[in-house]
Amino acid sequence: MKILYTDCAMPLSPKTSFCTEDGFFVPALPPYDGTRALGGACVLPAFPDAHSHLLAYALSLTQADAAACRTPQDFLRCAERFARGQGLGAGELVVLKNAALLPEDGAVMHGARPLLIQTRSGHAGLCNEAARRLLRLRANVLKEREFLSAARRVPLPEGERLRAVFCRAQDVYLSYGVTTAQEGLLSREMFPLYEQLLPALRLDVAAYPAPEDLDEARARFSAQAGARTAAGGSLYIGGVKIFLDGSPQEKTALLREPYAGGGYGTQTMTPAEVRDACRFAADRGAQLLAHCNGDGAAEIFLGALAALPEEARRAIRPVLIHGQILGDDQLDRVKALGVIPSFFSAHVREFGDAHLHNLGRERGMRISPAAAALQRGIPFTLHQDAPVCEPDPLDAAACAVLRTTKAGVTLEEAIAPSDALRAVTKNAAAQYGLSDRGDIAEGLRADFLILEGDPLRDIASARVKETFLRGRCVFSRP
Repeated sequence: MKILYTDCAMPLSPKTSFCTEDGFFVPALPPYDGTRALGGACVLPAFPDAHSHLLAYALSLTQADAAACRTPQDFLRCAERFARGQGLGAGELVVLKNAALLPEDGAVMHGARPLLIQTRSGHAGLCNEAARRLLRLRANVLKEREFLSAARRVPLPEGERLRAVFCRAQDVYLSYGVTTAQEGLLSREMFPLYEQLLPALRLDVAAYPAPEDLDEARARFSAQAGARTAAGGSLYIGGVKIFLDGSPQEKTALLREPYAGGGYGTQTMTPAEVRDACRFAADRGAQLLAHCNGDGAAEIFLGALAALPEEARRAIRPVLIHGQILGDDQLDRVKALGVIPSFFSAHVREFGDAHLHNLGRERGMRISPAAAALQRGIPFTLHQDAPVCEPDPLDAAACAVLRTTKAGVTLEEAIAPSDALRAVTKNAAAQYGLSDRGDIAEGLRADFLILEGDPLRDIASARVKETFLRGRCVFSRP
C-alpha cells in the first residue's frame, strides 16, 4: 500500500508531507493507494531507545510500586495489597520497587512475608529476614553488585505469565514511540528466557552481554540476527557492556574529587580490566558500552580507549552510558576519541536535588552536561534507563530542555527542544550504527510517530498519539 501523508509539521524537517510503501519511506509520486491529511499534527521519526533494560522493565510490571511509602506500615500495607491483587500465598516473595528509603524497622524486618525493597535507582535494596533466608543471602542491606546478585535470585514468572508481562512491556515501549529497544545487559541467566520469548518479540532489540558471555550469546542468537520473529521483531547482539562504577545518588559513582561529606565512590573495574575489555571488543568487532556515572569512572574508560589504535576505537564505536559528571576536560577527550555519551537526563528531575546535596552546587548544577557536549559538536543521545524511569524518550528530551528538579531548582546545561529531539532520533540511530532509521527520508524504514502537541513549543506536554513500525500502525492512543 502506497500512502501519502499530508498537512503535517516535522520538527526536524521543513517538509509537510511524506509517503510510505511496503514498510519504507518513498518518493511522493502518484498514484497512491490512499491519502491521509494529519491536520497539522507533528510527526517525528520513531525512537531508537538509546539505553534501557527491556526484560527488567517487563519484570518490574510484576512488582509493587512503593514510591509513596514512607513508614514501615506503608510498606507492609503496599506489599499485602499487591499480594492480594496478584493472588500470592502468605509465604510468597513480594518485590517493592521505587522506594525513597529503606525501612530497617522490626515490623518490616521480622514479618512473615518475604520482602525485597529496592530503591528507585535500582542500585540498592533491603531484604527482610524472611527474604534473606529465602534468597540465601548473608546481609539485609545490599548495594551495587551485591544487590544485583540478590535480584537475580528472585524467582521469575514462568510460561504464559512471563510471555504476558513481556508483551505488556513491548506495548508500553510502543506507546512511547520506541520501535528499536535495548537489552542493556543480557546476562547469562537471561539467555533461556529470551529463547522462550523470541516468538513474541515485536520490537527490534539490540542486546549487550558482558564480555565473558559474548561468544555464547552470539552462538545462541546468531540465527535471529536480522531475521524476523513470528511477531515481526528481531533480536541481535549489538556488542558488550561493562560497569565501571555505581550511582551518584547512592554515592557509589566513582569521582575524581570527593563527595560532600567525603568518599570517592565505588570502583568496580581496574584500569587493566577496562583496557582488556576494550581490546576484547576490538578483537571481536563488538560495540562497547561502558556504564560510567562518575568522572572518576569516565577517566578510567577514556584512558583505556586512548591506549587503543584509532582503527580499533572506530571498530568498537564506544558509548559512555550515563556520563552524569563529565568534566569539560573530559568532554574534549570524548570528542577526540570518538566516544558517544548517552546522558540519563531524567536524573535532573528524579535525583537532581540529591546530586546538589551529594556533589555540591558546582558539580550538581551541570549533571548530564548536554549543552557543553553540543557546544563541542559531540553527537550525544538521551535515555531513560528503564525500569529506573519509564521508557519514554520524549520525557528524556523534556528533562534535557527544562532541567528542573523536583524541588523546583533549575539546573544549568539546558538545550533547545530541536537538539533534544535530534538526540533521541537521528543520534540514537547513529549510536547503534543503524543507517536505515532515525529520520524521515526516502529509502529509510517507515518507523514514525504522530504526536499530540508540538514539542518545539511545549515539549513537556507533547506525547505520542500513534506509532508506526515499518509503515504499519502498532499503537494508537484512544
